[in-house]
Amino acid sequence: MIEIASLVLFTGDFEGTAAFYRALGLPLIDEDHGDGPRHLAIELGPVHFAVYAADGSEGLAPGWREPGSSFPGFYVDSLDDTVAQLTKSGAPILVHHQVRPWACRVVAEDPDGRPIEINQRNHCPT
Repeated sequence: MIEIASLVLFTGDFEGTAAFYRALGLPLIDEDHGDGPRHLAIELGPVHFAVYAADGSEGLAPGWREPGSSFPGFYVDSLDDTVAQLTKSGAPILVHHQVRPWACRVVAEDPDGRPIEINQRNHCPT
């Protein structure tokens, strides 16, 4: 059996990216293992989610669905509250409320230009 162990994001805007994922509802905490750089992280079930500052680079992630891009997705308790927090923080919403077979979703953009899918189960009327 194969399971995902971690999702590590490298960012050119460490503080802005931390604020984005905290607005998403992730209570990121400082980590420093002594043999690597300071970063922010949280355990999401069995998945270690971490944010690191990119080494001396600026720029944005590849565009949505372009080679080398990624598309992380999260389930939240309240899609409406999460969208309100992200909008308040200035995050662009790329796809507004959309009904999908697995949930209702929005797609927001993090400070590095990554599209992030935000889902809520049982949000939409059936």
